[in-house]
Amino acid sequence: MEESSKNRNINNTKKISNKDNYENKKINGEDVKEFNDENYISKNNSDVKYDSSDENANDPLFNIKEGLTQLEKTLCGKGYAFSNLICKNKNLSSIPKEIEKYIHLKYINMSHNKIEDITNLYQLPSVIFLDISYNLIKNIGQLKNTFLKNCIYINLSHNIIKNVEDVKLKSILEFDLSYNNIDRLDIHISYTVKKLIISNNNIKKLSFKNMLPNLEFLDISSNPIENLEFYEDTPNINVLKINNNSTIQMNQLIYLNNLKFLKHLDMENYLYFKDKSYKEVKQILLENTKDINLLTFNGNRIVNKMMKN
Repeated sequence: MEESSKNRNINNTKKISNKDNYENKKINGEDVKEFNDENYISKNNSDVKYDSSDENANDPLFNIKEGLTQLEKTLCGKGYAFSNLICKNKNLSSIPKEIEKYIHLKYINMSHNKIEDITNLYQLPSVIFLDISYNLIKNIGQLKNTFLKNCIYINLSHNIIKNVEDVKLKSILEFDLSYNNIDRLDIHISYTVKKLIISNNNIKKLSFKNMLPNLEFLDISSNPIENLEFYEDTPNINVLKINNNSTIQMNQLIYLNNLKFLKHLDMENYLYFKDKSYKEVKQILLENTKDINLLTFNGNRIVNKMMKN
């Protein structure tokens, strides 16, 4: 019982004071390094605290430090560092340059703020999850393959982004750009992406500069998109959402037949289906998807063979 209590005390190692230089400390006999500018870890305290007497609650850096959580052993095994940063609803208008020191961060949520520029995040090598939704971002620039090298999920929805440049992030799997002001998308996107959400923008034409062989989920709902001729660059789409569309003409539906792996199609509130019966809609789908095997339409299961009867 006493030994268990001692172990708990040893593991409660989370009081941190500001220092500018790296130091070596001991936790259970191990060196503690790579703690950026917060190095000192003391025992018997489970709360993270900072020497912040001169800091202001409105200071971005102060809020960044307050949002650090989840102390973990570093991948190199030489020390401990924070892996999570939670700064939701902090009224942040900027991201301080000092955040680049937190090279071990894996999970960042800075949603629901007033942030306009996120370039100070681009050099963080360990980030896997990044949520910057509900901010005031206008431009993200070109996302080079040297940026956010291990990031697989990025949520930039509910911002005011108008133009998107090439996205060459080397590990990205899911990219959410919904609810922005994007009016054109003719870009290079990393071939790794599996899920792309660009709904609720002002996109009229969708085209890609490269093949996206891994893209399985595409949501282009609530855009004034006029054609479906992007199929050559997205051959393996499994789920396609085109809800709330009034600009794609009926003669464009034939291009659905080129999406050989398409299984789930959503076209709720499609203008040219509104005045048609369910039977008529099924017949139109059958005629335009003869070479593929749709499983669901607007969430309802369908079987092509049954539709022929």
